[in-house]
Amino acid sequence: MKNFLFLVLALGITLSMFGQNGGLKQKQATKFVPALANPIKIDLPVVGELPVNNNVSSKSINDDPVSSVTRYDQQTNSSMQDRLYLYPDLTLGTAATWSTQDVAYTDRGTGYNYFDGTAFGPLPTASIENVRVGWPSYHPFGPTGELVITHEAAGNLVMNTRTVKGTGSWTEQILPNAVPSGVVGMLWPRAVTTGTNHTNIHIIALTMPTGNGGALYNGMDGALLYCRSIDGGVTFSPWIQLPGITSAEYTALGGDDYIFTGKGDTLAFVVGSGLVDEFLMKSTDNGTTWTKTVIWHSLYNLGGSSPAWFNCPDGSSAIALDNQGFAHVVFGLQYDSAPGTGTFYYNRTANGIAYWNEHMPMMDQSLDWNILASHHQIGGFLKDTNAAYWPIGNMTMFNGMSLTSFPQLVIDNRDKIFLIFAGATTLADANGNNLRHIFGRDGTLSGDTVKWSNDTIVDITGDWIQYNFSECMYPSVSRTTDPNNVYILFQKDDYGGSYVQGVGASGWIGQSTPSDNFITLLKWQKPIMVSVNDKHEKPTFSIGQNYPNPAAGLTKVNVYMQNSGDLSLKVTNLTGQTLMSMEKTNILAGVNEFVIDASQLSSGIYFYTVKQGDKSITKKMIVQ
Repeated sequence: MKNFLFLVLALGITLSMFGQNGGLKQKQATKFVPALANPIKIDLPVVGELPVNNNVSSKSINDDPVSSVTRYDQQTNSSMQDRLYLYPDLTLGTAATWSTQDVAYTDRGTGYNYFDGTAFGPLPTASIENVRVGWPSYHPFGPTGELVITHEAAGNLVMNTRTVKGTGSWTEQILPNAVPSGVVGMLWPRAVTTGTNHTNIHIIALTMPTGNGGALYNGMDGALLYCRSIDGGVTFSPWIQLPGITSAEYTALGGDDYIFTGKGDTLAFVVGSGLVDEFLMKSTDNGTTWTKTVIWHSLYNLGGSSPAWFNCPDGSSAIALDNQGFAHVVFGLQYDSAPGTGTFYYNRTANGIAYWNEHMPMMDQSLDWNILASHHQIGGFLKDTNAAYWPIGNMTMFNGMSLTSFPQLVIDNRDKIFLIFAGATTLADANGNNLRHIFGRDGTLSGDTVKWSNDTIVDITGDWIQYNFSECMYPSVSRTTDPNNVYILFQKDDYGGSYVQGVGASGWIGQSTPSDNFITLLKWQKPIMVSVNDKHEKPTFSIGQNYPNPAAGLTKVNVYMQNSGDLSLKVTNLTGQTLMSMEKTNILAGVNEFVIDASQLSSGIYFYTVKQGDKSITKKMIVQ
């Protein structure tokens, strides 16, 4: 866990923190710098000065279901795990760190629940594990099953699986692959399952830092290692330290400062904080080989100090792969200082969500907002800029995160992109501390960047009755969506800040008494995407590029049609000879899918044509 030493310079109060956090980030809160939060020019359809926005209701439904109720209120140190998954039959599996206790949390584990398409089952009364764990990652597993991976404080990674989602007994095992020599244990895992039936299991986790009772590994006080199983968890490969993230580049990496995703044979994870680079690791061959791309370069990868303030990532990142397999990354923006005292200072009024994708060069080292905006690299920001001027004595703390943080990113099969994050508001709890809500912004992938909608930032939890007096935090988003909705799981309670993070810490700003926290499912209806500069009618029929492309095995083609009817697809070679044909009859309007088995074709260039009625569209496909 991350240990922080907070110093409020304006008040002259020295604070100390403890708890199960990452061993790397040791920061200090610092003086209030309101100028940092002033509205500036950003990437909008009409670029200009952003006015102050008031928090208003964006929804009128008071029936968001609760999956679990927990007294343990810290769901991550920085980047959020995958906590829910929407299945094709519109059922969901959900997970959260859960406990019924107010101290010690000896029953802490995964609070699991299953949504059958209509309602959740009974609220959990026990965790699914037989040992005390935390930080679950939830994923589909096998043809019809599900999987949860967590860690014990002692350093064991615990995996629970069952063959049918939503029912039956869980099978629990300590991950069988031996940790490398000299490693005390592995903590803060992130996982992803891939393959036709989700039987490839990929895991990254951090070697236990010295601050958590661990030891240095290959010269690093917290090294990020990778392992995989390609046989449904029967066997696992040894843990390996990937090139580019060794002691030659970094002295340490931080717990939870990373997030993992995958699609087909493409895997990608992003790592970052103010103390190390923000960087992408990517594999296109199911984890056999990896390449590294530095997104933003830190000056402190190998230590060092500077009394000057500098813009940097805050440690909370998100990543999504588009339908072509390219990675898109967002992260919270923070403002730090490294005075050489063994600690960092951070500014609690910093805000902003930076955006980057693989078509873009490395970000400007300054992370200056105006430069980022000119490069189309600002994704999110405070909806109400007055929140940055909240009295400093009532501005809640979250492990050094900025006022806009814990981002999530989703790209659907129509190349619509959805950014979700937690952001400060001007709402207050009973103690006068500011509350945070869940905000969203949507856009469309456009060439090498994103064309964000003209509605800017939406308070997704803006319902007056249900959320106006609530803290809404720790969003986790299903990487799959339905044609009309994005699915979000988040934590709701009545107090600003985290009790678990602040308990026993002198001068802590935030929740001081424990309370019930409701893990809540929310459906964010996908907005209609109409730009002020591009007001054209939505196409009645369109198709996407096959993915993956080039293809060697199964490759998918998404088709959107406004009206129900029949669809056909044919694959032709360069001479026009038809090699494959498929038909779908009486198909409902919306997004549909064709699957082409490219293994039946020789290497080369082909064309696929999709037809509905008198409309047809042809695109090129490459077979390896």
